[in-house]
Amino acid sequence: MNNSHTHWRDSGRKPKFFIIEAQVFIPIVLCLFHFRTWTLCLSIGTGILLFILSRYQVTLWVFLLNLREWLLGREKLTQKINQDE
Repeated sequence: MNNSHTHWRDSGRKPKFFIIEAQVFIPIVLCLFHFRTWTLCLSIGTGILLFILSRYQVTLWVFLLNLREWLLGREKLTQKINQDE
């Protein structure tokens, strides 16, 4: 019998460090160890972006896929290679 206190349903949760999501934590740590204006703006911008995405219940990866689809279009460009034999 397995005596662990975890359940399979917990595997889909977002990773967090206390109350901060792991995706936001990386720019915050970068800002703490390399304090510059651009790292501060990066961490604030990342936090705002992920806060807005969480309100719409969209993950960062789904947002990036939708952004790529919006920029490049739905149809993929395929090139036909003409072989002269």
